[in-house]
Amino acid sequence: MTDSETHTSNASRTLAYECPHCGATNTVDPAAIGELVTCAKDNCGQVFKIDAPAGHLLRDDDPKVVAARAHHQDTTVSQTEQELCTVHPAIFGNHPFSFLGCLLVVIGGIVGAVMWRDELILLYSGLTLAVAGALILSYWWLQTRFRSVTVTSKRTLYTQGIFSRQTSEVQHDDVRNMQVNQSFFDRLAGVGHLAISSSGQDDMEIDVRGLKSPQRVIDIIREYQ
Repeated sequence: MTDSETHTSNASRTLAYECPHCGATNTVDPAAIGELVTCAKDNCGQVFKIDAPAGHLLRDDDPKVVAARAHHQDTTVSQTEQELCTVHPAIFGNHPFSFLGCLLVVIGGIVGAVMWRDELILLYSGLTLAVAGALILSYWWLQTRFRSVTVTSKRTLYTQGIFSRQTSEVQHDDVRNMQVNQSFFDRLAGVGHLAISSSGQDDMEIDVRGLKSPQRVIDIIREYQ
């Protein structure tokens, strides 16, 4: 009996065996392994046994082994969740006028303290204003640092909170609606309002204002849907 050839069909799994008598190809079901079958060729009709296909030991440096190992590694990497980007809300984009006001207070307080450094009351008043403005700006900065939208190869996560933390996530496959709203000023500042919801929710599960480059986030999510 000659060696058998095994092939897999997209529709069903079958085995193709060469008849040892006439050489005709016979397609049989794997369940017939170990059984006797009759050659399907009309002018043959001989009976032969279906043996299980034999495996052959290959060396580690065999091209087939190298290719199979590389394919396995590529498949494993593709199935692993990868972080693609992380963006934070912008201080200026979330509080544009308040930001400018605090910045002016800081600058004015410092200038006043320098100009009237001989007057203790005015000196301390200027320093107090500068410190107060700086504290407010620092608090807003911390808020933006502890609020982030992270896009991975499988999902989008929104995390917020300095002391306590709250996280919302939407799987890319479940995304039903994505919205980016930008006013004229938002477009100038490069920020926008991003909202994402999944198919099982009526409300937006991820809702962030003043986010940097919101359209880039949308484009990455669409690429991995």
